[in-house]
Amino acid sequence: MNKKPRLYKDLMSGVSQMIPFVVAGGILIALAFIFDAAHAGTPDYGMGTPIAKWLKETGSLAFSFMLPILAGFIAYSIADRPGFVPGFIGGALAINQSGFLGALLAGFIAGYIVILLKAIFSKLPRSMNGIKPVLLFPLFGTILIALSMLGINLVVTPVTNALQSFLNGLDGTSAVLVGLIAGGMMAIDMGGPINKAAYVVGVASIAGGVSSTLMAAVMAGGMTPPLGIALATLLFKNKFTLEQREAGKTNWIMGASFITEGAIPFAAANPKKVMPSIIIGSAIAGALVGLFQTKVPAPHGGLFVIFIMDHWWGFLIALIIGSFVTAIMLKVLLPVAPVEEEMEV
Repeated sequence: MNKKPRLYKDLMSGVSQMIPFVVAGGILIALAFIFDAAHAGTPDYGMGTPIAKWLKETGSLAFSFMLPILAGFIAYSIADRPGFVPGFIGGALAINQSGFLGALLAGFIAGYIVILLKAIFSKLPRSMNGIKPVLLFPLFGTILIALSMLGINLVVTPVTNALQSFLNGLDGTSAVLVGLIAGGMMAIDMGGPINKAAYVVGVASIAGGVSSTLMAAVMAGGMTPPLGIALATLLFKNKFTLEQREAGKTNWIMGASFITEGAIPFAAANPKKVMPSIIIGSAIAGALVGLFQTKVPAPHGGLFVIFIMDHWWGFLIALIIGSFVTAIMLKVLLPVAPVEEEMEV
């Protein structure tokens, strides 16, 4: 049976609802820096002009909903609508303390708290059914999750701080290894659970408003598959049909925008040849990001946020080399496309 585990379904419910907030907030923050280039290197960078200040404040507000939305929709998936408010509040209580890990736990705990409350309040007279969703579940659910967060924040905050210190201190071999793994994960299923796991951990590494090498490696790893395929369709045209070469043009835009899914049609057509090519290319790109100590404060945006990166040139080099590796491997592994008929990559 192909049924996904309940735990995974609940987690992905929170993650999928969180990502649009992260993307919108991250890109607005990146635009704030672009519109304030004159103040680069100063304490006011990103807030030095009215438009930059407006973009930064709006983006920061959107980004601040990341953890409450994550926890709220995990709880919603578990306990339906009554779980949302306790989950959202639990996630909000994690923001300045236990962070991403705390919000994750808050979502699951809030969901099961509401399941318990439903069982307890099922003994009440039917005449009180109307006040359960508007009074009893949100009130008692919020009280119980707030009490639970006292313990969660106490236990998880040191773990979160240690993890953040580890990520901030990545250098040398450790940065290369983490970048290699994160970059490769982004290409394994291109938007699936492994890709999302790497992306979510990358986002968690910048949740405190810091720049992160891990996030930069994740971004490079996600951009390399479509860019590498686009490059291959340009350089090695005899390996692709006309239709695929046309699709390759779209991949330039998708890759530049950090949309890994552009590689899916090519990978689906011939996974044995395409998958190793994109995974190795992405892993190399991620490793090079670690080597060059490139860091990014935005969770999305691709090439559009490159100039707010630390060591942005390292990101470009990593992308170029990773994409060339993917393209060369596709040239070696793929058969020549039939001239008279459509081919399967």
